[in-house]
Formats: sequence, C-alpha cells, structure tokens
Amino acid sequence: MILFLSFILYIHHVNSLHVTHISDCGTARGCWKLPNGCKDASDCQTMMTWKHERRHLIIEIESKLVKPDMWLGFGFSKDGLMGNDTVFECQFPATGSGSVYLSHNTAKRNIVLKTASQLLIRDGFTEFNDGKAMCGGEWILDNIHLDSTERTLMHVISSGRYNLFFAYGKMENGEKRMHGMVGKEAPWKSQEQVRFCQRCSSSFANVDSVVADEFKKL
Repeated sequence: MILFLSFILYIHHVNSLHVTHISDCGTARGCWKLPNGCKDASDCQTMMTWKHERRHLIIEIESKLVKPDMWLGFGFSKDGLMGNDTVFECQFPATGSGSVYLSHNTAKRNIVLKTASQLLIRDGFTEFNDGKAMCGGEWILDNIHLDSTERTLMHVISSGRYNLFFAYGKMENGEKRMHGMVGKEAPWKSQEQVRFCQRCSSSFANVDSVVADEFKKL
C-alpha cells in the first residue's frame, strides 16, 4: 500500500510540471522561437506558443534568459512600436509564488491591469524547470466584463493583425525594472504580423524575428 501511494504521489508530481508544445507548430499552434532558425529547447533561448480553444488563447512560454527575480513579457502591438500594447506577462520573484498578468504598455511605462488579470487569465502558472523559466495560462479573449478604463487599455486581439514583442528584465523589491534597449537584453520583435482568430491560417504561423540592428532603427 505504501509503495502504491508513493507511485500515485510521483505521478501527481510529474503531471504538475508543464511543457511547451512545439510538435504541432504551424498546424495546430502558432509558435515564435528565438533566435531565428532554432528548433527546440536544445538550441532555442526562448519559445512561445499559442493555441485557440473556443474563446480562449492558450499561451505557453519558456525562456533560458529569465532567472529568479526577473520578469518576461509577450507583447501584442498594432503598429510595431512599443507603446499602446497589450502584454501577457509573467513575474518570477526571488521568493514566493510567481504571477501571470495582463498589462498595458505606454511609450514610457507598463501598467498591470489587475481586474483584467483576475477575470481573463485562467490556470496561470509560473515555474522553473531544468534551468528554464516557464509560464502560461488561458487568456479569455472577451473583454466585455471589464470596466471602461481597463477595456480601453486592451486590444481585442481576436480582431486585427499584430506584431509580437518579447522582452524581459529584472525585478527589485517585487517591482519590475525596465528591460534593456541594446544588445542581448533588448526586446525582440516579430518580422511579420500575426492574426489570432480561430480559423485564420496565420494563427498557426511559425514567426521569425527582426534582428537586433533592425530593432534599433524603430
């Protein structure tokens, strides 16, 4: 009986770990893997995937660049510039549990949307596994239950086309610090725009990135 109970506990522990599903990239999921040309966790620094389930967008992110006491953000921009963007972000504090939020980028700062995060993020998770930061959750794409203030700060991403951004940075006393602007700490930007509608072929795109020198010219 003791051995059987131990086996059950082991299975429960294994099932609690999350994986980034890249085997169906381009068919059932959209994927953005960094740097360009990398294939999987063995050679990618960061991988992001998304998949539609009815009115939800299931997002999975893993990154070797992010350590404890850091944050990462997966941004959605209509104009390819960092400002007036919706961000799916994960925070990994040095102690305690991590968190998943929706936030809004202005040209100069980032604002966490607390009500939107509570109402629209389901089954959010953050963890470290084998030297990688991992996070994700189900993003409910219907914003009608938000108050007018937060609703105006969020894109309805099931409509329109978006450039993607990936950024990361340090945390200090539980607060996010700004990401770097040059070199390896600068944000990544997708080369093409992506749609996030359930039957759009571009929802299943394998996305490429703008190289760092091109980003500096934006």
